[in-house]
Amino acid sequence: MLRINDLTAGYFPGVPTLAAVGLSAEKGQMISVLGANGAGKSTLLGAIFGIVPYVAGEISLAGTSLNGLKPHDVARRGVRLVPENRGTLPSLSVHENLLLGGLGLPKATVAERVERELQRFPRLRERFTQRAGMLSGGEQQMLAIARAMMAEPRLLLLDEPSQGLAPVIVEQIFGLLAELRGADIAIVLVEQDVGLSLEVSDYSYVLEKGRIKLHAPSADLVNNPYVREAFLGVA
Repeated sequence: MLRINDLTAGYFPGVPTLAAVGLSAEKGQMISVLGANGAGKSTLLGAIFGIVPYVAGEISLAGTSLNGLKPHDVARRGVRLVPENRGTLPSLSVHENLLLGGLGLPKATVAERVERELQRFPRLRERFTQRAGMLSGGEQQMLAIARAMMAEPRLLLLDEPSQGLAPVIVEQIFGLLAELRGADIAIVLVEQDVGLSLEVSDYSYVLEKGRIKLHAPSADLVNNPYVREAFLGVA
């Protein structure tokens, strides 16, 4: 599904944040990208989505190259990004935000998908007519994910979905992400809570100073000495 080979990328010419990065994600699989602040995790998601320029390497989805594409063209190929700031439109209602997620689809299809997302996120049904700017942080995150899923993407990119949220809300959101994991979709997760990332993902990559330091099935990394000391606070 997603293939990244020897990717070198960064916001500033001549100063790459990522160097020779390679990873893959299959349909039905959730991978997590771990690393300290500044390691290049969000830069990686931005490069996949066409926001961050890259000077070398190849990114492809289902055998089709994404190299050089603008974000709207990447989106047309079945990729959705839920950014760190969630990206909901605060002046629009929950319903209107969901409709934007289904832009270009037949009305009947949009209605069906809105109902599906309301079943997936019951709290959004309660807030259906409220403006997104009036929602709690957890509700905005639910809306951001629901809006992305309106398009039935082949690849979903999630940047720090738990940031700023209460533990009980994080548990709800990650429970729903776990349900998505087995669907016909590949998920790339960047998450500050490393323990939670390893719990919900199938495979993990550790970035250090823009390079892949190690990668393995997530269950194996739970007991990896480097991961335990660097991210889990266990020597």
